[in-house]
Amino acid sequence: MKIVHIISGLGVGGAEVCLCRFVEQSQKDSVQNVVISLSGEGDVAPRLRRSGCEVLALNMGKSWRTLYVLLELVRLVRRIGPDVVQTWMYHADLAGGLMVFISRLVDWFDLRRPRSTPTLVWGVHHTAFPRFREGFVLGAVARLCARLSSAIPDAIICCADAARVSHIKHGYCSKKIYLVRNGFDTELFRPCKSARDDLRMKLGLPADCRIVGIAGRYHAIKDIGNFIDAVAIVGAREPDIQFVMMGHGFSKGNGHLEDRIAVKGLESRVHLMGPTSNIQESLAGLDVFCLSSRSEGLPTVIGEAMSCGVPCVATDVGDTASLIGETGVVVPPKDSIRLADGILSIVNLSSEERRELGQRARHRIVRHFPLHAACRGYLRLYGRLRVR
Repeated sequence: MKIVHIISGLGVGGAEVCLCRFVEQSQKDSVQNVVISLSGEGDVAPRLRRSGCEVLALNMGKSWRTLYVLLELVRLVRRIGPDVVQTWMYHADLAGGLMVFISRLVDWFDLRRPRSTPTLVWGVHHTAFPRFREGFVLGAVARLCARLSSAIPDAIICCADAARVSHIKHGYCSKKIYLVRNGFDTELFRPCKSARDDLRMKLGLPADCRIVGIAGRYHAIKDIGNFIDAVAIVGAREPDIQFVMMGHGFSKGNGHLEDRIAVKGLESRVHLMGPTSNIQESLAGLDVFCLSSRSEGLPTVIGEAMSCGVPCVATDVGDTASLIGETGVVVPPKDSIRLADGILSIVNLSSEERRELGQRARHRIVRHFPLHAACRGYLRLYGRLRVR
């Protein structure tokens, strides 16, 4: 099977990581993947290429290039001749839909050539349907996708049941929506005995100190203010606990973030690690992982932390609660007091109790959310669509 993936960009994010994992896993099953980024290559492109996947970047950038990029997308996809086009997120869904529509017109006018239009599958990776106040363009694109969802795509994959419900409520065609939850690489993300000491040595902290961590990208939807408020509450009750923030934007030099931390007097307690190439080792060195988001689908980083044997405290957004189950603590979003209480309830367990809770978390991921099961879910759906 030959699959073309269309995505807005290849920076580090949940959907981008899911795409990368699908490519790596499916290549083992003799699936040929080509990834087309509407913008630039980003940090994920080298990893895709290492798996043997071709990566093409259209560098759309300015809005005046939109028509050119759309026509180039049509040309590329018709040249590649895939069985399936899988799009990832709203802008790519719309671009892929317009590309297929134009391709169908070309097929209709050129009756001498065999039909070359591939199966089109959209991907939804947000739970909350975008509101205009979060961005007019994003809101408009999502609403246009909702209008087109009954006519253009052959199927729509949601990564979380909460996302499925939310998008049907806002006009997405319920008959075309399928649920395929994300899977996690439990071989890469696994407990590591040396990770705890390595992380503390890297940060210059005592070997026995407790560390609570957060990871991802610095974005409003992650509600970092909620986390910092919770850190201040935890720090006032337990002065020896340290905190780390990992990922894009969580670096020294982010003045807005540093100001937030300074206002709470937490400069000596919060460590900004920035992006790390070995995120699995850093996660495995934590005592507790925290997610403070106001919206998620099925958060990738929670599954990764659980795979590393780290208990999690997270806000009840998307399918986070069904992911964590009874192996951690889930609290309401935008409530820093409850978030702090959740962190304290786990960080104050004995080392043995935290370890046992982390082992249960890993077992839950291995049993219910393995990477190969998610990949099979995509491929099984493609197979059913192709034989219609």
